[in-house]
Amino acid sequence: MRVVVVVPRKYWVFLEEELGLVKTIYSDIVEVLKTKGSPSGTYLPREKIEFLRGSDFDKLIVMDRLKPIQIVNLIKELRRDVIDRVMLILEIFAEHAGSKEAKMQIELARLKYYIPLVKEAIRYAKIGELHGFLGAGRYGYEKYYLMLKKREARVRRELEELRRIRGIRRMQRLKAGFPHVAIAGYTCAGKTTLFNAITGLNMLVGPEPFTTLSPKSRRIVYRDTSFILTDTVGFIRDLPPEVIEAFYATLEEITAADVIVNVVDASKPIERIRIELETTREILSRIGVHSKPMVVALNKIDLVDDYASITSEVKVLLASNETLVPISSVKRINIDRLMDTVYMLVKGGYQ
Repeated sequence: MRVVVVVPRKYWVFLEEELGLVKTIYSDIVEVLKTKGSPSGTYLPREKIEFLRGSDFDKLIVMDRLKPIQIVNLIKELRRDVIDRVMLILEIFAEHAGSKEAKMQIELARLKYYIPLVKEAIRYAKIGELHGFLGAGRYGYEKYYLMLKKREARVRRELEELRRIRGIRRMQRLKAGFPHVAIAGYTCAGKTTLFNAITGLNMLVGPEPFTTLSPKSRRIVYRDTSFILTDTVGFIRDLPPEVIEAFYATLEEITAADVIVNVVDASKPIERIRIELETTREILSRIGVHSKPMVVALNKIDLVDDYASITSEVKVLLASNETLVPISSVKRINIDRLMDTVYMLVKGGYQ
């Protein structure tokens, strides 16, 4: 599928990362347009809409959160499918969903996002006036809207039940006296690779974002203690609230943790590392995690010429509850040092 990508000013500095998100699903990018973004009804200025009308592409991807009216108007103007950054992230999640719970969480997030869009489309008299997923179908808008609302309620109930079951299992682990250590952090930082290095498992890893959507837990025996280690979903800048809410059952594994291992990619520029640390802290705060002991695992030091210098720069960025350990999950460098740090924090909390 041939796509045109629109990148607003606020993401120009992150252009490579934004295009990386697009390429996870759509490899054929025919044009990248930069724009200031606009609160207008079409988001794009008239000259860019005229340019797009004469372009050969199948779908427009706007790397910003659009209002329902803006999506509807762009579809009408261009007669092409239009998605925004939130829809793209949900498509990526859907591509990687494996478990029933992950699929249901993604479906709930998509329903919550699409329902206001369909509600806006109700204002148009005929289905045939719109292109793509808002176009021809056997449901009228009102029927389609009611169907989505009913489906949203049903999925929410089923997820609540799965969340209840997960909570029971978590309480059983706590009653058994097992501390909980959660691996968290920015997407593509190497969380699952670290999980594999510690557990000896061979869980799926990949260079694309959001390879892990369902948490994976294993009991770890280290020295004279045991704890539950959980790999969790990766974070990203401006993670949509719909995703946070839908994945709350998964993210609860982090809120219940005694120690958090925040995996950070050492091969990135220091400014990017700073932003990713701040993003992770912000998301953790949004889900109710405050001042928990945290190990910042500065991963991929094997890809850095002078990792001692990077380590020194990152140390300056740490909060008071964070401890830095430089590692390489692939080369298994300093894994024992990381485990010793986790061990001391776990024992400190359970004395």
